[in-house]
Amino acid sequence: MKTSIKLFMPFFTPVVVLLLMTSPAFVQSQPTGVNNITVTGVSTIYQGDLALARDQAIDDALRKAVEQSLGMWLQSESVVQNYVLVEDNILSWTHGYVKNYNIISERQQPDNVYEVTLNAAVETAALSQARDMVESILQKAGNPRIMIIMNEQNIGEAYNRFQFFQVDMTQAETTLMEKFMEKGFEVVDPATVRASIKREQALAALEGDSKAAAAIGTQLQADVVITGKAIAKMVQMKILGDMKSCQANLTARVVKADVGTVIATGSEHAAHPHIDEISGGLEAIKKAANKLGDNLIEKIIAKWRDEFYNKTTVKLRITGVEYTDLNAFKGILSTYFRGVKKVHQRNFAAGTAELDVVITGNANQLSRELERKKLDDFQVKITRVSSNQITLKLNRVNQAQQFVPVDTTQQY
Repeated sequence: MKTSIKLFMPFFTPVVVLLLMTSPAFVQSQPTGVNNITVTGVSTIYQGDLALARDQAIDDALRKAVEQSLGMWLQSESVVQNYVLVEDNILSWTHGYVKNYNIISERQQPDNVYEVTLNAAVETAALSQARDMVESILQKAGNPRIMIIMNEQNIGEAYNRFQFFQVDMTQAETTLMEKFMEKGFEVVDPATVRASIKREQALAALEGDSKAAAAIGTQLQADVVITGKAIAKMVQMKILGDMKSCQANLTARVVKADVGTVIATGSEHAAHPHIDEISGGLEAIKKAANKLGDNLIEKIIAKWRDEFYNKTTVKLRITGVEYTDLNAFKGILSTYFRGVKKVHQRNFAAGTAELDVVITGNANQLSRELERKKLDDFQVKITRVSSNQITLKLNRVNQAQQFVPVDTTQQY
């Protein structure tokens, strides 16, 4: 269920900026300096609120300035022709690259339209510093599969803890799935999830049990599991007349399936006016889920980027090992393996040990190093590798020559 990533977009999110950097045309001619661009932004005046319309027109103009600045370095017609629209949720990013702007003119147009023309100084030098690319990070992270399970309660629906199993997928799941697929992630079909897992296991995961979520992910070969809730409610507002203000709140957490640790959380709110409360509730959930998707994707990518380029913790599960051999192997890991920063022993019982190995890189790199490096005293057999965990069997080659780390702090 993977879709190709489109590279040219009229609206940009922080993640999309990184996607743009994957364009060969952009890489070949990276922008430097500052572009001064004159643009016009417009906004609809709602209920006579000129101040709000003015702010929105300025935001529209700034988005156009950034779009034009990036477009100057996108020369490939195939890139330009394959643009897609992205959620209008980029104000903070836009301001991050607009150094300053001057308003040239502004006026109220007929048909309740407010128009602002301004000159924006887009700091293109800052764009060239964004070298970490989403596609690259996804590849280095092993092209992880995402699983999404969201419980949903729309307006007019009584709370039902089994609601999750009564639909093929919720509105929140559908929207989040489309958002992640749009960015190039592989997503497990929610209908497949419902057909394959136990009810109590799913309910526990939806209530925030990270271990239950991790077990579901492992069962269906997902690397990351997103669980959460979506609740829509109606707020009566006289100013809307027959329209109803439908509001939605979404919360979610992101769990690494192989180790059960939470790597990101998020919550979003959205409102949508509608004459029909059920339809309005679904639209509000959709809007909130779009914002939540952008939020989570940005956090997940940032987490993976930090783990790959700085440090991450890989769980090492060692079977068939004596305690003295474990101490010796810990010393070898710390001393002779490139990229290993620290080794922490978590537990040891009945010949099985669990270590947390802090490394620069990822589990695949460490597993290749363990398998290929020739050790004088031990033979390593890798039995399982996931994104964040390695299982191996350790055999001593030479019982007569045991390597034991020397305590250099001991005084004689």
